[in-house]
Amino acid sequence: MDDKPLHWEKLEKEFENGHSIVLFLGAGVNFGSHGEDFSWDALINHLLLYAVSHITHTDEEDVAKSLGSSAKKLMAGWGKNTTIEKTEKEKLQQLKKQIAIDSAFSRDMKTTIVKQRLGNAVYVRLIRDYLYRHVTRDRLKKSVGDYANPEKHTEFHSLNCIADLILRNRNIQAVVTQNFDQFLCDTLKEMSKIHYCDNVRNIEPKPIHDWTEQSLFSYNNINIYHVHGYIPRYDEIQPPKGNKIVMSMDEFYEDTRNVYSWQIASQLHFLSQYTCIFCGLSLDDYTNQRLLHYVKNKHQGNLYYLTAAGETDGSTLTIDRIKNEFHEKNGLTVLYDKQGYEHLYGLLKDLQYE
Repeated sequence: MDDKPLHWEKLEKEFENGHSIVLFLGAGVNFGSHGEDFSWDALINHLLLYAVSHITHTDEEDVAKSLGSSAKKLMAGWGKNTTIEKTEKEKLQQLKKQIAIDSAFSRDMKTTIVKQRLGNAVYVRLIRDYLYRHVTRDRLKKSVGDYANPEKHTEFHSLNCIADLILRNRNIQAVVTQNFDQFLCDTLKEMSKIHYCDNVRNIEPKPIHDWTEQSLFSYNNINIYHVHGYIPRYDEIQPPKGNKIVMSMDEFYEDTRNVYSWQIASQLHFLSQYTCIFCGLSLDDYTNQRLLHYVKNKHQGNLYYLTAAGETDGSTLTIDRIKNEFHEKNGLTVLYDKQGYEHLYGLLKDLQYE
């Protein structure tokens, strides 16, 4: 047990006893081997870079006025400390660095700027392009094939481990994802085609982006709730206008205000009635903290948080410990792996519903 996180045997018992489980997923499960970063911050910075690179010098002041004092200060800082005329490429490189490091420029402000500058249709198209330009179905298919061969290194290791866990365990009742993409759906479909181990169920993943889209749980299907919206590939059936993308200020505020929305209702239901496992998401996020506060000391199942050490020094490990203690006091069982995320997700192979 020395190579496993503290409390891991508790999670193993949940599976052995067939407890009903729901997975809560974030962008961390999509991390690729070639360094692609599908985190919220990376996506938002990409969108903002595109948006501001299309702002001309003559209209910068109007944009800053419309966005408030913090944005105005940031925009005033773009191009400062420039002693020589820079090429367009150099300007974009400098801008990219400034966008990434400016602490006064919140996530919500960044996405709000993008929507205001580009409009909703272009905003969604840019997200789709960012997600699917390089992660094709063929690439995911190859990744699944490599995962079935223990001698090969697996790209999208975390994503494959999650899909494998779902296929091997019929007590996993649903998935709640904060991601817009269909990577998990594609991976589940490819993995269910190959007989890589015993006791694999052949399931049909169903993306849920509206309350009316739900289907009852059965052995052969699993609902994947896209609570922040769903953006499928171009060749897939596109969601109706009721599909809400939640990234900018107005979208998050509306999501917070509407406590009776299907997104909030479904998450509260799962958190209070099921054993839940959080994978690849940040619990620093306000929305996640709010939901956990609502169900604190009221949930019937246990809530597990999978987290691990990155490339860290001693001070970062101390910060991790303080954060983990905070989460434990708020009702979570923290499964912290000092050996890193690849080792942590590899342990999922040991979880099995008997």
